[in-house]
Amino acid sequence: MNGPIRRQILIPIVAIQSATIVAITAAAVGLAAWRDERQSAARLAGVIEVLERSTFPLTSQVLTRMHGLSEAHFVVQDAAGRAVAASDETLGAEAPGPRAAPGVRPADSRSWRQWPTTTVAGRTYFAARIPAPASSVGPGASLLVLYPESSWRAALWDVAAAPVALGLAAIALTAQATRWFADRIGRRVHRLREQVARIADGDFQEIEPGEDQDEVGDLIRSVNQMSRQLRDMRRTIAVAERTQLLAQLAAGFAHQLRNTLTGARLGVQLHARRTGAGEDSALAVAVRQLELAEEQVRGLLTLGRLEQRPHRPCELSALLRDVASLLDATTRHARVALEVETPDAPAVASVDEPSVRAAVLNLAWNGLEAAGPGGRVCFRLIADEDPIMIEVGDDGPGPPPDLAPGIFDPFVTGKPEGVGLGLALARRVAEVHRGTLGWRRNDGWTWFRLTLPRDEAETETSPAHESRPDRG
Repeated sequence: MNGPIRRQILIPIVAIQSATIVAITAAAVGLAAWRDERQSAARLAGVIEVLERSTFPLTSQVLTRMHGLSEAHFVVQDAAGRAVAASDETLGAEAPGPRAAPGVRPADSRSWRQWPTTTVAGRTYFAARIPAPASSVGPGASLLVLYPESSWRAALWDVAAAPVALGLAAIALTAQATRWFADRIGRRVHRLREQVARIADGDFQEIEPGEDQDEVGDLIRSVNQMSRQLRDMRRTIAVAERTQLLAQLAAGFAHQLRNTLTGARLGVQLHARRTGAGEDSALAVAVRQLELAEEQVRGLLTLGRLEQRPHRPCELSALLRDVASLLDATTRHARVALEVETPDAPAVASVDEPSVRAAVLNLAWNGLEAAGPGGRVCFRLIADEDPIMIEVGDDGPGPPPDLAPGIFDPFVTGKPEGVGLGLALARRVAEVHRGTLGWRRNDGWTWFRLTLPRDEAETETSPAHESRPDRG
């Protein structure tokens, strides 16, 4: 069936319910009419039986009283067909004679429709004739019984009026209720159609499903879920596009800069050897700062997935201490206290060490800038669970509330001179290692947690031979 859903629901339901109500009403009317007709016929048969056995004369006065009891008219005719007495003078004068009227006995019939009909004075009657008592007129006299057809129809309507009225009222109420239900469903479907149209236009706003726990409500909730997923997918695509743009911009720059930094570091190291400078000299500090710059450039390359290195066993406690040593000069200059908490037992995981070091380094840079002079930054390694957790915390004020939802997206930053790449780099490292990166505020500290699944292929090979990256 084509057309609005309201019509598709309304027409079949109303048609079925109307047919059902009509059938029930017809059955009720037929049964009630049959019972009333049997009662009327039985009452008239009783009256006729009294008249047939009477020993008193059947006068017009007696027949009139019998008419009041049964609604039938009575005419007594002699053997020649002349009216001797009648409950109605007009009927008595125009009543048919014995030859024209049937000779059926009313007591043998339970329905008026089994009586023959005759027309007298312009009206139709159910008619029957029986022998009249001899005491009334004489031998050969007969009693003509005339029951008006109009009385039978009036009685039938009186019986049928109430069921028909109730049936019509039931049909009207059913149609109204069905229309209300169909309109309600139609409005909800129309809202759903508008929402789908908005989704097609790029507006992923959800609609209220309401309290109804039905199929339409389930469909609305499913569309809302689809809208959330599409919104998340669009956001993911936007992030991916920004990340790809970052990779394209950083590709040539990062490689050239890393080569330049490597050459500068080697030059400073060579000069330090020639001059015999110690580990605490300014040249040693310059070497560490160049190594720090190399790690940051390597992080840019990791973010753009321009370098794909195999994962190798790495002792994470040593990695954190190595990052802390890279930041030693910076923390002293910024007057920030740096703490490192690592377990006594070695914590070995199979990772891409340069990218993990770059991620921790970027988290540490953020912590140093957030803590400020006189602040504190803490590295914490939790290795007694799977996954292994590396936490970097600071006692600074925490991220601005308006940046919190997209804090890990590229180019999102609250720093006037920042570019918003550090946390994006750290999250990419977590994703590559099938881990996670999250943050929380706790007791005035901001903690960033990087999780790294413990690899089942861990070996007892010492990481000292493999953990240091190739800086050439």
